[in-house]
Amino acid sequence: MIHISTDSLLNKKYNEEDCFLAVRGQRIPKALGEEITQLCVVRGIRYHPGFATELRGLLPKFTRALNARDIMSDKIPDMSEPDEFPYCIWYPETAKEETYRVLAIRYPQMKYLVGRACAVANYVNLFKELGLLPEAHIAEEARENQQWEIYEAIMAADLRYNAMDDYTRTVFLKPVPGYLNADTAVRSYLDVKTKFRKPPRSLSDSDTDEDEGDFFDFVDAVREHGLFDITEDDRIDEFTSEPPPQRNDDVSHLMYTPLPADLPTMNKDLLILMAAYYGNIERYARLRRPNNWVTTEVECVVRGIYHNSMFAKWWSLQPGEHPIRIEQAINARFIMNNDLSRIMPETKFLPYCIWYPSFPHVATCKELLRRLPSMKPAVARVCILRDYSDYWDELDADPDVNLMEDARESLNPKYLRDLEGRIPERGCRDFGRDSTYSIVPRQYMFEHTPTLVFNNVPDEPYAEIQMGVPYNGRGTSMAYYELSVSVPDEVKKVANEELGESSGFDIAEYYDFLGMKRQSNLSSSS
Repeated sequence: MIHISTDSLLNKKYNEEDCFLAVRGQRIPKALGEEITQLCVVRGIRYHPGFATELRGLLPKFTRALNARDIMSDKIPDMSEPDEFPYCIWYPETAKEETYRVLAIRYPQMKYLVGRACAVANYVNLFKELGLLPEAHIAEEARENQQWEIYEAIMAADLRYNAMDDYTRTVFLKPVPGYLNADTAVRSYLDVKTKFRKPPRSLSDSDTDEDEGDFFDFVDAVREHGLFDITEDDRIDEFTSEPPPQRNDDVSHLMYTPLPADLPTMNKDLLILMAAYYGNIERYARLRRPNNWVTTEVECVVRGIYHNSMFAKWWSLQPGEHPIRIEQAINARFIMNNDLSRIMPETKFLPYCIWYPSFPHVATCKELLRRLPSMKPAVARVCILRDYSDYWDELDADPDVNLMEDARESLNPKYLRDLEGRIPERGCRDFGRDSTYSIVPRQYMFEHTPTLVFNNVPDEPYAEIQMGVPYNGRGTSMAYYELSVSVPDEVKKVANEELGESSGFDIAEYYDFLGMKRQSNLSSSS
């Protein structure tokens, strides 16, 4: 067998032809340092028996892919170290039933993975032989593959368990109580492919002014990873699949009714966003995908924290690091609650917005500024909006464009007079493109409501980040969904027919139409 040197892992030179040939199982790239190249190799191994066997031992992911391929080819590999055991042993194809039976006997720690393979291949007899606890991922896999005997056997139990985690590719030594929670990378998910592409050059590699302007090219070149990667090839291929047909899973009723113990087959993204948006701890803790953020989920979490102190408290107790916007929101909510226990001179991720949806007490503002003088612009805005006139005199705030706008709208003329008097000596700070300091005037400091009504919830929901009050630079609104859920289906049907629409309508136009129709009827009757 040809030996592949570990030096190949240091070579990050990207070669498109090498990636094509690796995906097709025809040639091992000489440069294996790039992640995208490694994904192509793993994909080639899984689909092409006998490919890249000389990579065994070079990287754990290569070894696991080779072992998975052996199993699917009805060979039982020798495995001893934990990082040699593959997670997915049923895609792109399944092994014979007897192969899985022998595998479960030789490696008992893999019996739940074997049980899941049974749910894909409909090996009912083997599934029963394994004597597994009723496992949620196996149930979801069986339901998706219409293997009803296995599915019904699991669902007949009073309690279900989680023995695996598709997000981390982990098999638990002791299964824990669980439920069907739409956390399974079912086979149909794995069938959706994305084409590999050249990795973006790091922005730090730019050495010219022209290169420094290529930020958007860099963003466009970044390949978005999937929610799951149980095959360790991130569903990569030499082509991108056609988008799967929209499931038309109507989850809107689950936004205003208790969640069932076991979720149906569904895209739960909207439920995650709404739970975060309202700061619903129970729902969010159950539905969220740890370390896998839905588009605009962070913005919804920020809004939920600002409006729900208990959500802020829950987040403050979660282990690990959080996105900066979430840390800022937690600090802001506690400041507005008049709790400065988290605020010390060394505190990072300080918020600007500490005046919505509530104001801190003037004593809190004073202590906050004593601890962190850098918070003066935010405290100054609180003083104007809340009319802390006496403390304003003590504060001696420097003019900035936001304070000037607030002062012009204030009923107390002293703020504008004081700021204008300081401008000749101190100038007026312009925050420029720093979105952190984006504000709306006080008269617009409320959550706006739209008039567009969706017939169906979009398959890829997201929050509107250009509406509402900016929380440290970015607003968040799910009002479109709130309106669409509020409007009864029968009203949607009539409105679409009357206005000649098909996918949705503007409710303001519908009300105008009703008014004209009512006027016409009155004219006719008279």
